[in-house]
Amino acid sequence: MKKLFLALVVFSLLVGVLAACAPKKPAVPKGEVVLTVKGNIKATNVGEEYQFDLDMVKKEGKDLKTNDPWLEKELTYTGIPLSRLMEMVKPGDGATTLKLVAVDGYSAEVKIADCKGTDIMLAYAADGQDLSSDMGGPLKLVFADSLAEVYSPEAWAWMVVEITVK
Repeated sequence: MKKLFLALVVFSLLVGVLAACAPKKPAVPKGEVVLTVKGNIKATNVGEEYQFDLDMVKKEGKDLKTNDPWLEKELTYTGIPLSRLMEMVKPGDGATTLKLVAVDGYSAEVKIADCKGTDIMLAYAADGQDLSSDMGGPLKLVFADSLAEVYSPEAWAWMVVEITVK
């Protein structure tokens, strides 16, 4: 009887350890999809894509104080750093570039190698207020001041809805 009990305890512990070590499936959007990432990615949550609703983006929120070249003032943007986004979608072998596309078809490209820390992000808020569409929301591509020589003001993209990893 003791052996059976001991075997059940060991089996239960083994099942618990294996379940804890199993890869977690990425969350799926529960609300309206505001961003779709596709292309050369290893992690997906809906078909061949990784989709985000605004709550999923806000869960990853970090701040970046930078000068907005279009609004001509310093703002503290809050958003998901592209570095974190890349950790989540896991670019495939040979991926070097992100093509970000706005709702109107405008596109900008960012090198994955430049996506470090919070220097480049998809912002959803400025100075604590959610971005309205006239401010570039719900997601706006913003850059740290330190990247002004690398990414011109034209690289700032408003109303970003899609990223293709290539």
